[in-house]
Amino acid sequence: MPEVVQIAEEKRVGEQPSEASPPSALPRTTWSGSLRIGLVNIPVKALSLIRDRRISFRMLHKSCKTPISFKRICQEGEEVSMADIVYGYPLDKSKYVLLEKKEIDSARPDSKNTILLDRFVNFFEIDPHYFDTTYLLLPDRSEEAYSLMQAVMEKTGKAGLGKITFRSKERLVLVHYYRGAIVATTLRYDGEIMDPQIFPALQDLAPPGEKELALAAQIIESLSGELDLTGYKDQYREKIEALVKSKMEGTVIIPEKRRARPAAKSLMEALRQTAESLK
Repeated sequence: MPEVVQIAEEKRVGEQPSEASPPSALPRTTWSGSLRIGLVNIPVKALSLIRDRRISFRMLHKSCKTPISFKRICQEGEEVSMADIVYGYPLDKSKYVLLEKKEIDSARPDSKNTILLDRFVNFFEIDPHYFDTTYLLLPDRSEEAYSLMQAVMEKTGKAGLGKITFRSKERLVLVHYYRGAIVATTLRYDGEIMDPQIFPALQDLAPPGEKELALAAQIIESLSGELDLTGYKDQYREKIEALVKSKMEGTVIIPEKRRARPAAKSLMEALRQTAESLK
């Protein structure tokens, strides 16, 4: 049987004890406020639409099997509680303007609690590279107004632009229709997307030959089809879960060795071999 350890619940520095809450299948509310269009106000609650299913490991001390903790330590070597922390706005590497948390909170704009939608655009005109994170908006005792907004967004295909202050940053946000609901997708600002052409490696690229281009287009055409994301699986997560299950059952999975693919002698040869294999 594999070695299974149980650890005591941790208590973080400066944290008050609280009653454990039962696990829930639904994500918790991450923001609450209102959508506002002119005089129309729609209270909503935001929660993450994304379910992160990545494998998460916890580092344990090999000898005593207890979790590794990361503490807040100042440069004098003292452990610091949250109550004793102030925030420094850097002027240079060694100079800071000190700010209290309440001073930072007082500077937050109206978008902390309200998303003012002052412009509507065609959703499909937006460059997807600006998309960041999507949140589901649920009505908060505003079912009538929410239903109207959801229906008109579906009918017109329009999305509202506004701002939201979330996690210490005022962000652009796109409020739009998605599968019978209203969702909000945070957007990156224009200056946060780099122009790829500033990189020297992309400048003065030699144009491909006509034969290579024709073969490459043939390969792309052979691999083209309808978009179906259900056919893609997280193989890493599946293998880790299978490994854990096998160890719990007392068996051992021996990982398969990756077979090295034979290297093609030239780009043209690689294109020819690939095109031939797809016939």
